[in-house]
Amino acid sequence: MTLDGGVRAWEASAPGRGGVSIIDLESSDPSDLDHVLESIAGTGPFEVTSLQHRRLADIDDGVVARVTSNHAQLMPHGGPAVVRRLASELSRHGVQWCSIAPSGIRPEASDGIDAAVMDAVTRAASPAAIPLLLRQACGPSTGTTPLTEEESDIGRRLNRLLEPAIVACVGAPNAGKSSLLNALHRSSAAIVSPSPGTTRDRVSAMLDLDGIVIEWLDMPGLRESEDHIEQAAIDAGLIALQDATLVVHLTAPDVADTVFPEELRPAEGVLRVLNKIDLLDRIDAAGIPEDQLGISARSGEGIVELAQTIRRRIVRDADLSFDGRWRFETE
Repeated sequence: MTLDGGVRAWEASAPGRGGVSIIDLESSDPSDLDHVLESIAGTGPFEVTSLQHRRLADIDDGVVARVTSNHAQLMPHGGPAVVRRLASELSRHGVQWCSIAPSGIRPEASDGIDAAVMDAVTRAASPAAIPLLLRQACGPSTGTTPLTEEESDIGRRLNRLLEPAIVACVGAPNAGKSSLLNALHRSSAAIVSPSPGTTRDRVSAMLDLDGIVIEWLDMPGLRESEDHIEQAAIDAGLIALQDATLVVHLTAPDVADTVFPEELRPAEGVLRVLNKIDLLDRIDAAGIPEDQLGISARSGEGIVELAQTIRRRIVRDADLSFDGRWRFETE
């Protein structure tokens, strides 16, 4: 029998394999929820605060928890195949399966702000977001009062803790962009080669810079290429730059610099970085312009300082001790 009613379900546990999965079910009408639980887990009643070991739709053994009259949880084993089969069975019984948890549904929350904080914690990309979000739960109400200009500015930057900001690295071929990504990532995420045009397409990697996660784009070398495929990748990369929060313009003493497109104006500007300072003698190294950071992706010199500078461009040090109102909404 297919059941009518407004019952929704979603996976509340982390994706992938685990010992136990959690499937949340919610309905504005407790009787609808009763019907679904009985259809999936057998004869009730499933009383509020009860825990019962049941066979779930003849798919797996698990626990049925009735959290409130409008909210219940199914806890089967944590294999993705089990969750998929239960999701299919729930859908067959008229349950609306949600790919992500509906915003604001948190029966354990004390109020709307507490629920919103819990939602934000689950989607926060950066560990540094957690103490700030918890501070909001017991701090000033976000309410409907307009934010001050300072709160709005800081809030826009703090939102980068929820959804990683894009940092794009551009420069001439052989400036060392891929080597820099490998140094920051401490791996071989990008191909390193002395041949110009090795990175034909942009390479993306998530980097954790002292608790703040960014999406790093290793862009193809900016140049005019007779290779149609490479030129198409370069043109596509220039379009992708429009979404960057910060651009790292990498140069090197052994390659001709490239002109950065002036029409592109990222929110946090352009950070000029001189790579391969290990090729310079002491006199040359002393003459590095003040508006440039000197690094060596090969030796690691200056990499920590560069990571700290990028992190402070994305989220300021003072932002991390902010005690005002933060709406923690991604655009």
